[in-house]
Amino acid sequence: MKKVFLITVFALFSLNAFSQQEINTDDLIGYWKPDQESAQLFFWKDSLGKLQTQEINESNGEPIDLITLKIEKNYIFIRTIYTPNNWVTENVYTFINKTTLKCVVTGDGNGTLIYTKIK
Repeated sequence: MKKVFLITVFALFSLNAFSQQEINTDDLIGYWKPDQESAQLFFWKDSLGKLQTQEINESNGEPIDLITLKIEKNYIFIRTIYTPNNWVTENVYTFINKTTLKCVVTGDGNGTLIYTKIK
């Protein structure tokens, strides 16, 4: 019984560690498309090498204003405001793999999006 418990704990730890890959900002650079209508996502580095981002509303092409961009070891935190309706959302992005991001959205909008890197 003790062996089964240890194997289960090890398996859960391994899955959790895999799903929370460390963020490499170079892997973010490019255009990301969501799995459902939401916001297109762009990452790039400015002339000083600092990561920048922009979200664009897919339905009308309007930019979504950035309030906060915070890069942590295993996730990216982005707070935005969509000025036409003053919606503020908090988005936590984690890598599933180098070409797929999971985004958990909270605030005035809630849900989970999966972003695929297009280029």
